Amino acid sequence: MIGTSPRRILTRVDAELSDAGPRAGLAPRIAALRARLDARRPLLALALPALIAVVATGCGGSGKPAVCEKRDDVKSSVDQLLKVNPADGLEGVNTQLVAVQASVKDLASAAGSQYQPQVSALQSSLQALVTQVQGLSANPSAAALAALAPAVQQVRTSLTALTDAVGSACD
Repeated sequence: MIGTSPRRILTRVDAELSDAGPRAGLAPRIAALRARLDARRPLLALALPALIAVVATGCGGSGKPAVCEKRDDVKSSVDQLLKVNPADGLEGVNTQLVAVQASVKDLASAAGSQYQPQVSALQSSLQALVTQVQGLSANPSAAALAALAPAVQQVRTSLTALTDAVGSACD
């Protein structure tokens, strides 16, 4: 009876019980069960699409771990940092650094302990860069900007190590 609808099963059982003699007393219970099933059918028709939507939303649709989306968010925020217009000055850089820090924090939450060494390395290198940028004056010299290069390179290295580690779960 696998794959058979409940209505069809009830109809078969009802037909068998009507001729069953001593089991004929079950027919009113079957009728009551059928009435409850019929009463719930509209509710089930409404609930099923909602349940499917909730399950699909909870899964993210792609079947990939949440850390993959957060990794992509970090990459995007770093790309935006690299695209800051020099005319925006340090204000633009600081704004994007805050966005990168927020996306790295979200990634750390999604990554859990599995990628903790790589996440910690990225957070440390990013904090070192933020500290250096905050130490710049409003009109930094070329030498002061050049001093940022090692910190930027360290952030890039840490991000590459993290994306390589996460890559096997995401790609």
